[in-house]
Amino acid sequence: MYKLLLITARPEVLSAFQTIDRWEGYGFRAPRVCNGAAEAMQTLSRHHADGIALNLPAEEETTLLRELNDRYPLLPVMRAAEEQEVILSDLNEMEQLLNQTHADYSNDRYDEAERLLLARHEMFHQVLNGEMRDEAHLIRMMRLYRSRMDPTRPCVVHRLAFPDEDGYLSDHWAYGAERLEVAMRNIFGAELNGMRMLISVLPDERIYLVCCPMTGEEAPPMEQMQAMVDRQAEAAIRHVREYLNMDLYTVAKGTLPALTVLAGGQARQRLPG
Repeated sequence: MYKLLLITARPEVLSAFQTIDRWEGYGFRAPRVCNGAAEAMQTLSRHHADGIALNLPAEEETTLLRELNDRYPLLPVMRAAEEQEVILSDLNEMEQLLNQTHADYSNDRYDEAERLLLARHEMFHQVLNGEMRDEAHLIRMMRLYRSRMDPTRPCVVHRLAFPDEDGYLSDHWAYGAERLEVAMRNIFGAELNGMRMLISVLPDERIYLVCCPMTGEEAPPMEQMQAMVDRQAEAAIRHVREYLNMDLYTVAKGTLPALTVLAGGQARQRLPG
């Protein structure tokens, strides 16, 4: 059974959680409760938690999330809702993530951080495929998977592609889109000037480089952000040619007012290229 820490002082939220019985049927023990950020950090220093349900005043919540990023970056965080139906849906999503990051893969080395990173990239594929139901769902999932990218702020997107020739990818890379993405992450991935750059190779071989401001960080104005992404992309493409012996090109560039515009099946219409 997973251990959940509920952090809230709102009576309606506490009441909604108290209406849930048979917690073990949802994969969790009945949650330990803290009424504020300071108490929560003290509790986490003394007691193990597998996930957090959070509902605090905005300023206190922002401060706590910053501390959690520093000290407990692997703990999934869900918003503690006021309706039992929403709570159970969010618990189901958290349990699925915890099952991914805590599963026993025989003799494989167990590394929770690596598994969370992999799960986060898989979740971001869903974002780019427009598979998030709505804006609220996208925001919840980005928080649950502990993404540092702020889905509510403007971002820069580049569409990348290989030469339009049959068999190019199989001739130059025989290991599939997933392993290609892993190889390219080390080349394209970066955190700079309060922004996070992320490369995604989708199963249909569409490739996107996305640059978003990080939550709680200052980011440069859009023109400067675009110029920085251009320089980073050009340098990374040169490295792909040099180290992977593969030709890669920028075929389209664009900006989004926020990642949330990709929700509800809108990704194909809103992404460049």
